[in-house]
Amino acid sequence: MVDVGGGRRARQPITVLHVIDTLGLGGAERFLVGLVRELDKERFRPLVAWLSEAGPFADDLIADGIPVVGIGAGGHRDTRALARLVRLMRQEKVCVLNTHLFVDGFYGRLAALWARVPVRVVTQQNAYDDPRLRLPSWQIWANRLLVPTTHRFIAVSQAAREYLHRVEWVPEGKITVIPNAVTLPDPPHPDRVQELRRVWLAGREGPLIGTVARLQPQKGLDVFLRAVRLLRETLPDVRAVIVGEGPLRADLEALAEQLGIADRVVFPGTRRDIPTVLAALDVFVLPSRFEGLSLALLEAMAMARPVVATAVSGTVEVIRDGETGLLVPPEAPDALAARIREMWTHPEQARRMGENARRLIVERYTIQAVARAYEEVYETLLRGGCANA
Repeated sequence: MVDVGGGRRARQPITVLHVIDTLGLGGAERFLVGLVRELDKERFRPLVAWLSEAGPFADDLIADGIPVVGIGAGGHRDTRALARLVRLMRQEKVCVLNTHLFVDGFYGRLAALWARVPVRVVTQQNAYDDPRLRLPSWQIWANRLLVPTTHRFIAVSQAAREYLHRVEWVPEGKITVIPNAVTLPDPPHPDRVQELRRVWLAGREGPLIGTVARLQPQKGLDVFLRAVRLLRETLPDVRAVIVGEGPLRADLEALAEQLGIADRVVFPGTRRDIPTVLAALDVFVLPSRFEGLSLALLEAMAMARPVVATAVSGTVEVIRDGETGLLVPPEAPDALAARIREMWTHPEQARRMGENARRLIVERYTIQAVARAYEEVYETLLRGGCANA
């Protein structure tokens, strides 16, 4: 507490430490950046720690005046990294810990328990529909054992809430559903959009379809490539863009070659200009095998893009078939191809669904509203539990 004159004392901002594995260009990382930027700085002092590597978002946060600390963890058994995290929590007088993925959730909660951080919060980003892609059993058990040390779990969708309760044995009373959210982007410059279309279409008429995703099994990008091969039969000028990086890049490029569509698929890697990328697409495709609530999907909807997505977990909570997009079963390239074709051949229907999707984002999924909900969770848990709260 600080004396501001006349006997009245002002409350110091509460230090909230967000821990995440990296600050790369993934969806969880983009959400974290938006959240800490939007927190009320008079009430909360955000601090961000990365465990494995910094990534480009670290520089963005530093430029915004938000402290960023590197822990430099090497794997899941780095006790020195754990000790560094404990020291950070003590030195910065952290009152709230908020983790976002498995590795940071493991390190973060152990360190917070050791450092006696009053409030410990986990944001659950995924709901694992496909048992083949579920967390390894040792990670599930680690999460179960850490449940008693965690004051609140924030699930990004109802599907994520159900996963926490059913699989990780989290009591329902410890779970609050707060969705992922996006910052509504400014309209990208039309010249930049047209330049991307010119490069990616390579002189063809389209459609230009694509996605933004980490190149990993969860995202179903192999199914997307098979759908592109089928689409080529009736839409010979179709071109596909897969924006992102990940462990499957070489495998996906080899599959495109094997399917005879290597000349129709572009892998531009990670990009910072996501609104421009999305504006360049005629159809945004999300072929995931499971999702908590995809940030890329919300971003595409905010840009009023026509969406074709698989009917999995959190996706079905925002995509209403025929209203805000079109849904298909997972692992069904024929159905995916058919509905992409439907979007392209019915432009008025596609435009209407894109507008409906943007309206839904504006009403329910803006980062400003979600930041207020996080603040309420922090303050509710802190009442009586932190010296400067």
